[in-house]
Amino acid sequence: MLLRELKRRKVTRTCLVYIVVCWGALQVGDILFPALGFDSDAASLYFLYLAIAGFPVTFALAWFFQITAEGIVRTMPFVERRVLSNIPPINDRRSSRAGQYFRKSAEQPDYSWILIAESGPLSGLSFGISKEVVMGRSLECDLAVVSPHVSRRHACLSLEGDQLFIADLGSSNGTVVNNHAIAQKQALQHDDELRFHDIVFKVSAVHSASRSAQQAADKTTFVKTEISKKNYSS
Repeated sequence: MLLRELKRRKVTRTCLVYIVVCWGALQVGDILFPALGFDSDAASLYFLYLAIAGFPVTFALAWFFQITAEGIVRTMPFVERRVLSNIPPINDRRSSRAGQYFRKSAEQPDYSWILIAESGPLSGLSFGISKEVVMGRSLECDLAVVSPHVSRRHACLSLEGDQLFIADLGSSNGTVVNNHAIAQKQALQHDDELRFHDIVFKVSAVHSASRSAQQAADKTTFVKTEISKKNYSS
């Protein structure tokens, strides 16, 4: 769990960058210290002590904050993904403990579209789309995707009849559908790939048994009506 959090918060990468930068600065210092009139050995030793003292500070900052295109943002811990207003997942391929971070759905609506998280903090979860859904990093969104690469209000899913649409909400990293960045509202099709930077969702169009049965019943009724008309005419 700790290693997963270190990777998610990019702590290891940040610390490695810090070490490389300090090493490079020390090499430059070995050249400049004598030119500036400093004792090279003593100055290098003091710099090394300073770099070692700065390492835990760098670790702590990397744990709590990340630098993004929107500036320095606080990294949300996993437990803060629990938002009562979030739409609940309809199925969970992860461990059973993950269910505690989302409210339970009292009943399963008849969904026409399902959004499946393939990667990112929601990986393994599926969400039924039955209304307009705003997606973003903000915990106030209908579907919170807590990632520094996702804008506070990133994109919006909307239903018009039986068709699902997506629109970008002016996000910093953009919304990509099937490897193409969208500039305006776009209709989605079954098996489309929806990407927010490195976070991937898969779109699935579903036809429930009840809907199929109803459509079949409507079709049967229509056929009977046509037959009745023909018999009357004859």
